[in-house]
Formats: sequence, structure tokens, C-alpha cells
Amino acid sequence: MDFTDEIELKLKKLNTTRYGENPQQDGAIYKNIEKADIFPITEAEKLQGGEMSFNNWLDADSVLKMLWQFKEPFATVFKHLNPAGASQRDDIFEAYKEAWDGDPMSAFGGIAGLNRKVTEEIAEFAIDDKFLSAIIAPSYEDEALDIFEEKEKLKVLEINTDKPEDPGLDYRHISGGFLVQEQDFREIDPGDLVFLEDKGIKKPTDEQIEDMIFGWKINRRTKSNTVLLVKDKKTIGIGAGQQNRVDSGFIAGYRANKPYEELKDMSRTCSSSEIEDLSEYIGLNTEGRSRGSVAVSSAFYPFPDTIEVLNAFGVEASLSPAGSIRDDKAHEALKRNDMAGAHTPEIEESGYEGGIRAFLH
Repeated sequence: MDFTDEIELKLKKLNTTRYGENPQQDGAIYKNIEKADIFPITEAEKLQGGEMSFNNWLDADSVLKMLWQFKEPFATVFKHLNPAGASQRDDIFEAYKEAWDGDPMSAFGGIAGLNRKVTEEIAEFAIDDKFLSAIIAPSYEDEALDIFEEKEKLKVLEINTDKPEDPGLDYRHISGGFLVQEQDFREIDPGDLVFLEDKGIKKPTDEQIEDMIFGWKINRRTKSNTVLLVKDKKTIGIGAGQQNRVDSGFIAGYRANKPYEELKDMSRTCSSSEIEDLSEYIGLNTEGRSRGSVAVSSAFYPFPDTIEVLNAFGVEASLSPAGSIRDDKAHEALKRNDMAGAHTPEIEESGYEGGIRAFLH
């Protein structure tokens, strides 16, 4: 892609926010008035609720970019720029229920996004003993809006969730300037994956491949380093934003098996600080939803230890880019643990040789 030598941005203030990222900081939201597709979330129509906060805008933009990736009924809930849960189903209500169920503790207070009309039953579920800061969808039934009025602080945003033909460039502000790059919405089909049968590693089943494709889309909108666990096109554990990949894998497994039903009590107390009691309380175990799941890693495994962690949680298949000097060690770990494996499509660009990856910072 050729980048122009000069970029002119003309911004118009929409309004000030209550404060910035933190209460000791002032903040405001500006809209680009010369090229609307640069910041399309500013086109959202707020149907009810208070003013969007600085952090609300950040999360809402992340939600919209996640929604852009899906044509089938899809729902997600974001918190602090990362998905708490995401699901694709034939029915949008089922998709939203499964997205919330992915990690209801992290979803609490988040921003929900759906790519279909919000119905009365979705609205009832969304506010039933749950807390959302905002919800984003392309349209709403009148009955759904009536239900949302019970939560007057809930921000209800309406915006087209289809990906624009030209999604524009990705601008990242740094001191004294901007980094600019292409948006990454490259489609991956099952035939694009690199299978590892020639290395003695099982080929994933058709269902596992579908979960890999789904998980890759979620990975692209999740802060790095990321390993996430998927089962039946639903995230069950997301290990996001870690400085090393093995911890991402561990967190994904831990969250998949967390006893959320037992942690609904808002007192959120543990009777003891003994490590055994704490481990039981937070659900630190290898049994549960992680069994039989598919792991999707945003980049290659630099060491085989992440695969060993995933195997301990009962993960049965893994998708990751190739490109590590220790790929052979990762392959050996997959084979030794009888896990199915695949790599993302390989590319050779600008001196890089390996699988496409999903870093997000």
C-alpha cells in the first residue's frame, strides 16, 4: 500500500466527556468532518442514556470493529478494550446469551454489541440482574426500547454494524504524530489453513476448524498477547493482554473453568486466605468447560510450554501462526499430547516469513 506524504485531519468537537480515561484527566470527543469513515463510531445515534464517557467511546469503537467481521448473527460484550465473551449462533438471542455466559463476571459493566435487531426478549435478558454501560446494535424493537427505559443510565446506541466497503486507515496517536496502518479484516477460509499431518500431528475436525476461523476473528480485536479458548463458535476463556504467551494460555483455561454460578453473590468474599481455599474459590482447576476446546493464539508459540498448559486444561486442538525458531518444539508438544494442530496462512512480506498473526496493541 502506498501511503501519502501528507495527511490532513480536520476535527470538530462533539462534546466534552465527564472526564478523561481517569477522573483526574479532562477529556473530549472529536469527529473527523472531512472523511467520516475514519472514526465511524461517532456516527452512532444515542437513543437513550447519559453522556458517553471517554472510556465508553473507546470500548464502543472496539465493539463496532468486532461486529464488522461477522455476517451471521453475532454478539459480544467488551470491557476495557477486550471482549469478555463472544458468540455466533443462528439466532441472535442465543448468540447474546452465550456471549454473556462466556465470562459474566468480566462482562459486568461492559458494552454489548449485536449485529441484528435487539428484540424484547434480548432486552429483558440484558437487564435481568445484569449491569451494562451501553449496548450497540443496528436497530431495536419498540418493546426493547421500552424495557431499556427501566435503566435510564444505560446508553443505547444505534448504528449500521456492516463493515464499510472502505473501513479507512488505522490511526494511532503517539507523542508528536500518528502511526498509520491498514485495517486488518482479511478473511480466512478453511482451505487457507496450513495443516500439520506431514509432521505427525492430527488434522482438526471440521467443527474444530470452524472454531479456529471464529476464534481468529475474535483474536484480531483482543489485546496482545492473546490465547483464547473456543467451543462451538463461542469463547469460553480469553487470556488477553499478557506480556508472555504461557500466561495468556493459563488465564484462558482458568477463566473457562471459573465457577461463575457460585460467584454471583455480590459480597464476593472468601472465607480464608489459604491458597487451597482461594484456589477453590476462584476456580483454579483444570476440569470444566476447557475440556475439548480449541485454542487460538494470536502469534506463534515461542516455547512449547504454552501447549503443555493448554493440554493440562484438556484443550484438544490449536491454531497459531508459524514462524518461531522453535516451531519444531511446539510441533513435538502437539504430537506428544495428541492434539490436533494448524497454522494460519503463510506470507512473505517486508522481510517477514511466517503465518499471518493477530497482534493488537
